[in-house]
Amino acid sequence: MKNLLNYIWAIVWGIFMLLLMGLPSDDIPGVGFFEGFDKMAHCGFFFVFTALLLWGSMSRPAGNPSKMKAVFISFFVASIFAFGTEAIQYYLSTGRQADWWDIFADYVGIGMALFSYILFYRKRSI
Repeated sequence: MKNLLNYIWAIVWGIFMLLLMGLPSDDIPGVGFFEGFDKMAHCGFFFVFTALLLWGSMSRPAGNPSKMKAVFISFFVASIFAFGTEAIQYYLSTGRQADWWDIFADYVGIGMALFSYILFYRKRSI
């Protein structure tokens, strides 16, 4: 249970994403500001989601995983979530449809967060 609390913000953000991505697009205000806004939103949502997953892995007090282990686990969880959100849009949502370009945009956001983590994260030595 303690480990789950480290990921509480990622869980909250994931629930928020599921709610927004499951709604019909007519119910979401501001969709369609410009061409490609949807893809930018997917990229941003998954950047934040992956960053929160990585932050949760860093905030574990004992037994901190290695940097690459955190990257692989976060990539795996975010990938499953990306395909899951598109499956929800395809099978359960009315007014929305699944799109391979949405998954591509999701992976761009995931990659941006993972690259930032690899580039900037350094373990603190106490």
